[in-house]
Amino acid sequence: MTIVSIVLILILILLLLFTGIAGWISSERLLRVSETWYTVTLPVIGATEKTVTLPRRKETTYAGIYGISWENNYAILGEIVESSEQTVTRCIIKMTQPLPVGQPVTWNIFVYTGDPQSALGLSYEDVRIPSELGLLSAWFIPGERSTWVLLVHGFHASREEALRILPALARIGLPALVLTYRNDTGAPKSPDHFYHLGDTEWRDIEAGVRYALARGAQDVVLYGWSMGGCMVETFLHRSSEAIHVRAAVLDSPVLDWHGALEAQLLNLHFPRWFTYVMKWFVARRSGIDFNALNYTCQASATGIPILLFHGDADSMVPIAGSDLYARARLDQVNYQRISNADHTQVWNVDPQAYEDTLISFLTRASEPEAQRNDKRVE
Repeated sequence: MTIVSIVLILILILLLLFTGIAGWISSERLLRVSETWYTVTLPVIGATEKTVTLPRRKETTYAGIYGISWENNYAILGEIVESSEQTVTRCIIKMTQPLPVGQPVTWNIFVYTGDPQSALGLSYEDVRIPSELGLLSAWFIPGERSTWVLLVHGFHASREEALRILPALARIGLPALVLTYRNDTGAPKSPDHFYHLGDTEWRDIEAGVRYALARGAQDVVLYGWSMGGCMVETFLHRSSEAIHVRAAVLDSPVLDWHGALEAQLLNLHFPRWFTYVMKWFVARRSGIDFNALNYTCQASATGIPILLFHGDADSMVPIAGSDLYARARLDQVNYQRISNADHTQVWNVDPQAYEDTLISFLTRASEPEAQRNDKRVE
């Protein structure tokens, strides 16, 4: 064997070793339950009663409405009024306390922090939902209608993701149940202490549906963001309780994990082929079947109406998955494909248009069946 051959073999061994280690580490970071999430913290460069100036970052240049929080306070920020190569100045819609210069603040795409009462002035009840792993916390916001809306946050998010939507649901009298699920802060952990990307978490939606039905709901609407959308689809395909679902709302849903993981790895400058390595490690360690979680081309589980929101600037979950999903269900899906909105930020870009579409859809979906049929005849 020549020296060149030996060197090539050693290089191949090192490459395989590096690929294996990288695959293990990446699968560990995806699967392992962690209480620490990535947050964007920024210093306040300048502030007045009506504006705040922050460092120029991708996040601070987004169009629309966002939030910042610090200590026990928060501010809601509106459109950009001035910008430079280093800074962005946005108008302040609301704030709990004046912002001191130099104050570190956390950027919040969910806009609001806290609970429905402290953030929005909405009365609510903290409830506990029995599940196969233990009791799950949920916020229940009452309403006069018999159709409940169950809201499911995304991966590495929290119940606060749903706060933006609760005032719109309250305006049309729909009770809302804002769910937690396994591995959330304060919720039971999965037996292997892994996230399962919707493959097992859907059972906690099932627990929520059973809870709602036991407490007077006639039927439910499911509402999911990001991985929450994957959980909703998985529930619709696998649960015997899916017969009680009247409609679904999906916002920036993960409908194809291969595309979502590939996009995120490419953002980190990994080669495209590494997606398959990562998926192999994830599947071997957790038992997740990624093909079973690809809903872009699967036959529809139910004939329920679906409202689908997705932004064409989504950097985490490519919009191509929603494009395929909507084309496969033209008679079932009301597809809102929004320009210049990043991941789960369609509401932020234009809250009024989002809520008008949502309210129209939910009002129609929650009407009595006979009334809907009468309108269809007309």
